[in-house]
Amino acid sequence: MRALTLALALAVGAVALAAGPAAAASPAEELNRARDAFRRSDWAAAIPVLSSLLYPTPRLASEEDIYEAHLLLGMCAFEGGDRATAVREFEEAIVLQRERKLGTGVFSDAAVALYEERRLALAEKYRLEAEARALALEREQYRRLIESMVVVEKRDYYVNFIPFGAGQFQNGHTRKGIAFATAQGVTGAVSAGIWMYLVGTYGLSGQVPVAEANSVRRLQQLEIGAGALFLGLAAWGVVDALVHYQPSVVRRPDESLLPPDLRPRPPAAPGPSPAPAPGGDRPAGPAGPTTLRLAPAPLPGGGGVVLSWEF
Repeated sequence: MRALTLALALAVGAVALAAGPAAAASPAEELNRARDAFRRSDWAAAIPVLSSLLYPTPRLASEEDIYEAHLLLGMCAFEGGDRATAVREFEEAIVLQRERKLGTGVFSDAAVALYEERRLALAEKYRLEAEARALALEREQYRRLIESMVVVEKRDYYVNFIPFGAGQFQNGHTRKGIAFATAQGVTGAVSAGIWMYLVGTYGLSGQVPVAEANSVRRLQQLEIGAGALFLGLAAWGVVDALVHYQPSVVRRPDESLLPPDLRPRPPAAPGPSPAPAPGGDRPAGPAGPTTLRLAPAPLPGGGGVVLSWEF
């Protein structure tokens, strides 16, 4: 009885060993089964086999087999009416072999058309992404180049002696340059205008009627006063320009050359101005706006011009 039991156990074990390899088919064999089911147009039988080969992780050894499994799964899904799955699987296959096209005669024309549509769409997407990466790299290289560059600005010495704020503009003192240019322009225009009026009215000989002598004298005083003020402002501008003159200045390139998305953000808006210090003195801080005032002033026997300038 014991010998019979042992013989039955050995027989059952032999049957199990013989059936094991057949039950546990290899991924290559499963792919062959899926191919056969696809050829028979048995989409329902092919889909679960292909899905098990690809998900959750591919069990196939070569890229070519993985591509074919995605392609066949997409074809089965398309023929079964599941367009969303077909698009997903076609795209998975295209990612593996982007330039590969499908031949005619094996798949339906509609499925091939959908595959080609997704292939062209993905090709355009990859092209745009490559261009964006290249542009980003180019902009980064350009930004680094701008940061590593400096501009050496040469300044001419003779500009310091040109009136109307030329020296101040060259030194980068724009507000003072505008103030000098405005003040000298006003005083020079007043003096030259009065002179031209007198010459045009009374000629170069200066024959003035007795009745108009007082008014002409006042105009001459105003002309001389404005001219003297012009010369004084011009001399002041020369001295100021020479004091701040630098033969050359090293600065960074103009950041406006950068593309808008690479330009530095503007500085934060300044906070409120601090309150005046005790005793009426203004605290140290950014200079206030330049103020220029020109007003007539009576003088003994005539008149003049008073120019006040605050900066």
